Amino acid sequence: MAIPHNSAVMSVTCSAPGSIMISGEHAVLHGYHALVGAIDRRVTVNLTVRSDKLISIKSALGNRRMRLDSIDAAPPFRFIGAVLKKYAPDMRHGVDLSIEAQFAHDVGLGSSAAVTAATLTAVKTMLTGNAPEYDELLREGLGIIRDVQGRGSGSDIAASIYGGVVLYRRDEVIRRHTDLPHISLVYAGYKTPTPEVIRIVEEHRSQSEDGFKSLFERFENFTVAADNALTRQDWRALGNALSRGQLMMEMLGVCDDSLAEILAAMAAMPEITGAKISGSGLGDCVIGIGEMNKDMLPSEYRHIPVNLSDQGLTVNLSQAV
Repeated sequence: MAIPHNSAVMSVTCSAPGSIMISGEHAVLHGYHALVGAIDRRVTVNLTVRSDKLISIKSALGNRRMRLDSIDAAPPFRFIGAVLKKYAPDMRHGVDLSIEAQFAHDVGLGSSAAVTAATLTAVKTMLTGNAPEYDELLREGLGIIRDVQGRGSGSDIAASIYGGVVLYRRDEVIRRHTDLPHISLVYAGYKTPTPEVIRIVEEHRSQSEDGFKSLFERFENFTVAADNALTRQDWRALGNALSRGQLMMEMLGVCDDSLAEILAAMAAMPEITGAKISGSGLGDCVIGIGEMNKDMLPSEYRHIPVNLSDQGLTVNLSQAV
């Protein structure tokens, strides 16, 4: 039974994992498949209904107070603000929102998608008393992300909602893998904003003879090969597919000197079966399949201790007396 919105104070805690791209970056924006995985670092949103019309947001990024009828969606709370703006007409009372993240927002581990998924779920659960269906969350969450940043494949929020490694295409989860390999992740120390990288790639694409069609089709082959390797749990084949996909990232022009140095270091590590850029490129992370030798990593780069996780979105609902 749904909990009426004007009942005693209700608390909803929603947690969503961050994510990493495994294969298909940029191509996924043009209708091709992508593989994206949830990680074992999460964003947790706790929502408590207030008796007044105020909204309070507290996080490591700062604090904000505003009225329900005057939502401020400015940075650093653009995605949270977008969710609140969408549902403010349905809310009779304000809320306290507390956000905790197990990773830094600037590392590129899908923090925006995770906080969007968790906040959207918390608000919708508060309004209905029931956790929404995953497909509904994916559809609405993707709409919010696109409203905020103008473009987005939705693959990252799909991983944050469903968990595991998902094969994703055209706003839909095709397949979900839960038998997962060990990975190694290295951060370059900086990250070019994804919309800026997309703009650069799109400029290059507009100047190519076939609009990168042949390049994206080759990338698609490697993404499908990686998906098949996950199904067979063949981690050597998975690493090989990623290394071949890395060549596509280089052809897209998103592999800079730092990323190339990280990739070269990982290629020399015996236990790494393959590696590639994870994310849009021009900074951010490199993912390797297998256990890396941290002593072989140049000191200016940082190993991020994460792994893939089969756990997606979680919801805990309670009502205070």
